[in-house]
Amino acid sequence: MSSPNASDVVYDVIGLGFGPANIAISGAILDKYTLPSSSGPSSGKCTKNVLFIEKHPVFKWHPGMLLPDTRMQISFLKDLATLRSPQSPLTFLSYLHSQNRLLSFINRGSFTPSRKEFSDYLSWAARYVEDHGINVRYSEEVLGVREAENGIIEVLSKNVESGETFSHYAKNLILSPGGQAKLPTSLSMITPHPHVLHSSTYATSIDSIFSTILSPEAIDRPLRIAVVGSGQSSSEVVLDLYNRLSNSPAAKGRNCVVDMIFRKGSLKPSDDSPFANEIFDPASTEMMYNLPSEHARKEVLSEYRNTNYSVVNPRTIDNLYELMYDQKLEDAIAARRAEENKHVRVNMKPFTVILSAEDSSSTSDDTSRAEHGIHVTLQNALTHVLTEQTYDAVICGTGYDRTSWINLLNSSSIGKYFGLHASSAPVELHPSTELPADYSSVSETPKPSQPWQLPSGGSSESSTPLTSPSLSPSLTNSRLLPNTKLYITRNYRLIPVDSAAGEKPFTPKVYLQGCTETTHGLSESLLSILGVRSGLVVNDLFAEESA
Repeated sequence: MSSPNASDVVYDVIGLGFGPANIAISGAILDKYTLPSSSGPSSGKCTKNVLFIEKHPVFKWHPGMLLPDTRMQISFLKDLATLRSPQSPLTFLSYLHSQNRLLSFINRGSFTPSRKEFSDYLSWAARYVEDHGINVRYSEEVLGVREAENGIIEVLSKNVESGETFSHYAKNLILSPGGQAKLPTSLSMITPHPHVLHSSTYATSIDSIFSTILSPEAIDRPLRIAVVGSGQSSSEVVLDLYNRLSNSPAAKGRNCVVDMIFRKGSLKPSDDSPFANEIFDPASTEMMYNLPSEHARKEVLSEYRNTNYSVVNPRTIDNLYELMYDQKLEDAIAARRAEENKHVRVNMKPFTVILSAEDSSSTSDDTSRAEHGIHVTLQNALTHVLTEQTYDAVICGTGYDRTSWINLLNSSSIGKYFGLHASSAPVELHPSTELPADYSSVSETPKPSQPWQLPSGGSSESSTPLTSPSLSPSLTNSRLLPNTKLYITRNYRLIPVDSAAGEKPFTPKVYLQGCTETTHGLSESLLSILGVRSGLVVNDLFAEESA
């Protein structure tokens, strides 16, 4: 067990990641400990010693989906702070005022800003909290965490450019891992592949792909791109591909096809009606958390899935349908004139799944295929009929995995304090209201056969990064072992198991952000709840000082 040196800083809290969730946490800390109206000191700098560790070199918010003309799907009032404290300097209105655009925004007559503007607001907020005493270490990837002496947690990180490793120490920990891009299993088998990507990297990758597939050498060959998924991201990618190809001189006069592949029968609209939207209110989070059973919580999640999952904003659906209708019009005009209709064509392929995929550039000598082509086998989900197709690129809007925190704790020496061990048993998160009276003690929890250790020589091979893309438990082991139950409070704090006789209790507080949907509801991974949630976490984090 390590211990910090006298020269080492021991932070009040370290947050892993510096996305919107932890910026909101930073804002709540500043409001509580710098504003004159708060119970804390009124100095211009934060009086708490706080650190956030972020692997990107600067703050970024979904850069891969900052597409032209895309708008937010929530009101600007659901920002980082307004629902917690409207007078906070971190609200969207404060941002507009600081940028001299408040009146212009009002004149727009809309409550929904563009995605580009909201991204700029978040970047402004990140700079604001840093300027007021919040410490952020960019370009550092978290390698692991472990228990240090005297109730301290050690966080090991690595500079992504130099490879230098660092140890940081904290009394408490906030895990905000964000979502890790998920690909269909069939496509993940051939990744990394230069032309297979997730929608989260679309805008930052598509120009590079176009430079290859629209090269003059391939002009005599039809161009075909697949977009997988039936949600908002996939729909936006299809529209953007259509616009890019239609306006690209390199694609002019060339047959270009965009296939939208999805399992459902049609694109389904998101339900953003007022009553349905109440599921994202703090009161609904309270209701969800206090339901008497896991079954009841699953019922609520199932009923309201159409507010968030595999659904498309009605305005986007209208734009897509108008595009499809215009194709039919162009086809009819071309047929009447006996002309060849060469334009970008969008095809919908409903009830379709990708059974398998292979890199055709490495398995075929057919020069008509793209240099980096992807050959896929498709199956109709209803008739089971198989078809084959080769694509120049495949873009997947297939969601995110939000379980990387499990892998981080499981590979650490502090996981045992929450009932985690080296097994691959699936983890279930339950409200602390369901905590059994005889919650298992640490001594009854199997310990990892290979405890986490600091890597030597700057290597991270002996530990698992927070952003590990594959966290799925072994099917073999998970069928043999009972699920591991972890318990979390209403204020998002993990509950340690009872200490064995003679052992010191685990005193650091560990919080989860953005990954407690099963206990706290659908808003957990969304922006809607950030303001309120950050206040709950900060109040709980420093509760002893207010007592």
